[in-house]
Amino acid sequence: MKKLLLISLIGTLGLLVAADRGSRTIPQPNKPIPKEEIIKFTGQFKDAKLSRDIRILWLYGPEDHGGGEHDYIRIKELFVPMLETVPRVTVEEAYMFPSQDQFDRADLMIQFLHLPDLTDKQFTMYQNYVDGGGSVVSIHESCIIRPIDRANKLAGCIGCSWQGNKDSHWGKFAKDHPLYLKNDHPAFKGLPQSVTLNDESYWDLLKRNNVEVIGAIAPKSDNEKVSFADILKTEGVRSDAFWTYTSGKGRAFGTTTGHYTYTYFDPMYRLILLRGIAWSLKEDPAPFMPLVFHGITDDEGLVGTTDAMMNYKNRRK
Repeated sequence: MKKLLLISLIGTLGLLVAADRGSRTIPQPNKPIPKEEIIKFTGQFKDAKLSRDIRILWLYGPEDHGGGEHDYIRIKELFVPMLETVPRVTVEEAYMFPSQDQFDRADLMIQFLHLPDLTDKQFTMYQNYVDGGGSVVSIHESCIIRPIDRANKLAGCIGCSWQGNKDSHWGKFAKDHPLYLKNDHPAFKGLPQSVTLNDESYWDLLKRNNVEVIGAIAPKSDNEKVSFADILKTEGVRSDAFWTYTSGKGRAFGTTTGHYTYTYFDPMYRLILLRGIAWSLKEDPAPFMPLVFHGITDDEGLVGTTDAMMNYKNRRK
């Protein structure tokens, strides 16, 4: 009798767990967008050319979450071949941290990884690269380093960094909390006032003095003419979604968004990232604009994905 009761209890618990899993909202990408709507922001980019040869270094690490989140290797494998389709762009890869030779060759380093505990020598290499005129694009968890007492050194290189679980915060956001853009900033000139994403961000980061916040997550405003300055004063604002930073001769463009893999298949998110890449390089963004549509445009002219990509299996190097 006791054995039957135990089996019954185990079965009931299993059903409850299954029901709980079924009731959770599975993250979903935005619906694909007609190409003509996106071209309003990309412009007609035919025959656009870079002013010089650009050498990009993509820094990545082992994937550390469940599939569909923090897919550092998968995103590297998505973007490196795409970037190499841009004339005059070459891309090199670095795992965990670049060598000095790689820093010396790079015009821009794009980092998407959880950084290791860098040594003082490595931080000096990084800071010298930026101050000497190197550009950086930092994505999502790349602003986090442990032990946390290294945060100030990381902020010196990219502008912002995670201050620890007591002082910095993270969370999901969706349509009721749009991403507001400072669209009079050169990086975002002419972009919409806000876009919607289903993603995750961090906020209350350590910021260096030369940081300018140009993207913030905030509760949806009914005022279509609300200024970005007013958005930053909104109760509940997460003001570290996108920023720019200068140190010495170098430029950094950072974001705390980009948690989910499907976000990188969203044309508006790609547009924002590519604008940041161009700004950091002091280049016209037009030559990068074909990548907004690359591999995600269907036969009906819709751009994006309907795949949540949550069944992907992580890889470690």
